[in-house]
Amino acid sequence: MSVPGIFAAACWLQDRHGLHLFAVDHPGRAECGGSHRECDGQRGKHPRGQWSRLATLSPLLIRAQLADGPWNIGVACKQSCLLVVDEDRPGAFAAFAASIGQAVEPTFAVDTAKGRHWYYRQDAGAPLGNSRGQLAGHGIDIRGGGGGNGGYVVGPGSVHATGVVYTPADSSAPILPVPGWLAEALRPPVRQAAAAGSHRPASAYGTLCGLVRFVLGGTPGVDRNDRLFWASCRAAELVATGEIGQAAAERLLVDAALQAGLHGGEPEAVRTVASGLRTSAPHPQAGRP
Repeated sequence: MSVPGIFAAACWLQDRHGLHLFAVDHPGRAECGGSHRECDGQRGKHPRGQWSRLATLSPLLIRAQLADGPWNIGVACKQSCLLVVDEDRPGAFAAFAASIGQAVEPTFAVDTAKGRHWYYRQDAGAPLGNSRGQLAGHGIDIRGGGGGNGGYVVGPGSVHATGVVYTPADSSAPILPVPGWLAEALRPPVRQAAAAGSHRPASAYGTLCGLVRFVLGGTPGVDRNDRLFWASCRAAELVATGEIGQAAAERLLVDAALQAGLHGGEPEAVRTVASGLRTSAPHPQAGRP
């Protein structure tokens, strides 16, 4: 989309829905416009700077960010009091809803290259974060608020690396409040999840909760990955002694990283957790002569 076009889309989103926006890389640029040290190849999705600070409700400020385009636009979910359900394949969200006896009511939604973004309005402070809860494993990601800066999604009017334009399914649709059944499905059952795979003393549960809080307390762009790796190493010690199952530890730490807004999203979180668990796993000692 041209600079005037993407600016018009941004103004419309700000005016109609009160969304906080910022500039994101556009696949038509000669090089990735993201502020990261090295592009991971996912063109059209990287913020041009620290997005949590760039996000704005001002048309003047977003115009300044988009002036040297082409740029895509990102939507900061926490500042906008949003929860966005990001399905990676068409119908994944509706299928999950049906599996628990619910139906997806028409809310503002944006068709993407793979599926659809479903926008919902949260209460002030956007308490629901990036954790997928019961939606994990259904081809669905979640972007919201929660701890830290929350998450973001690429907004309508933007262009995907495949050339597909992010397009509202119905531009007249309002953003509905998060339905109760969805909020309930997204709340991670920490105690039950941690118990899956092993019976362990309360001290192990307290340690695990402490590791999750440690991950959530990371500083954006400074130590989130380091904290996740360290927490994974400590969780490996609990796994080694049988106090918690490895799958449960992985699930909790990855969800904590997503809620904290780890740069690189789920793929990076999964890699870091796996590395930490592997690094601190006990290795068989060679037999002594």
